[in-house]
Amino acid sequence: MKNIILDERAKRVLWAVVESYIEKPEPVGSRYIMKKYGFDVCSATIRNIMSDLEDEGFLFQPHTSAGRVPTDLAYRFYVDYIFEEVLKFRSAEVKKIIENLTKKLRKLRNNMNSLFLETTQNLSQATKYLGLALLPETDKTALHRIDFIKFREDSVIAIVVNDKGIVKNKIIRAIPEITQHELNSLADFVNSNYHGKAFDEIREDLLRRLKKEKIYWDKIISKILKICQQALYFSREDLYISGLYNLMYLPDFCDVEKLRQIAKTIQNRHLLIKLFENISDDEEIKIIIGEENPFEELRNLSVIASPYKERGKSLGIIALVGPKRMNYERAIMFVNAFAKSLTNTLSE
Repeated sequence: MKNIILDERAKRVLWAVVESYIEKPEPVGSRYIMKKYGFDVCSATIRNIMSDLEDEGFLFQPHTSAGRVPTDLAYRFYVDYIFEEVLKFRSAEVKKIIENLTKKLRKLRNNMNSLFLETTQNLSQATKYLGLALLPETDKTALHRIDFIKFREDSVIAIVVNDKGIVKNKIIRAIPEITQHELNSLADFVNSNYHGKAFDEIREDLLRRLKKEKIYWDKIISKILKICQQALYFSREDLYISGLYNLMYLPDFCDVEKLRQIAKTIQNRHLLIKLFENISDDEEIKIIIGEENPFEELRNLSVIASPYKERGKSLGIIALVGPKRMNYERAIMFVNAFAKSLTNTLSE
């Protein structure tokens, strides 16, 4: 945000314009906010302040006879202005949401797919924006069990279950000579030696064993070591998205073309994952507004995200994506509550 110092009256006027536009997406006039918010100055004075705010880049006027509309800079001011108040003064409401949601999610603790689907659907339903959840990165989880099945002459299916109950299936190319018996031996070896260990740790140890016991590995497992390495490596692709249907009812997306663009953007899961991976684990809530987004495809939207954790260790991201004219107060409150609910559920 530009280093612009506003006096208290200008701040109040800017807050009133943004608040009014969020409530109703029409250009905001000086007379309207004077009456609605009880300013003790005439509308001409407010109009002059709004003109100054326009000069500073906070507002713009669609056409000469219209009121003003907030810019990304205005939304950033508004979010920074209300942020602490949302967390402080709505803490009791947030606490109640956390308690109720945690009870609901606890029942799904052993089915991670259902857990995250339920989370994103409830988050979207509560806010009418897109609810998203980035699942724990595989390397941050541990192995529960692995099995190999010979699929075709040159293919093997690896079935990997992590300690969060998430199941991953991979088809891996293999040399034809590999038998199901050898695959069973490999699975038994991995399960007995690496159950409960992190995936990156397992891959490193397999390489150490190969170098240390080269003759043994050459004779029994070296020809399928590559299969094991591939089975235990995962790109991050698990992203749950719910609520595109809810966006249809927002005036911001009443244009079918705009809705089509949103649908196209969220299909690019790698883009969203890359955005979320750049969010620091130390940030309780990250808010990215319009042009602040490093990805052009998302610059007509706002993103509110928060990490969820297990015993203090960050696992993934819970987020909302919606129009820049979103109800930030409500969105911040719900993202905060849902992230804490997931944290409570996963830490039990």
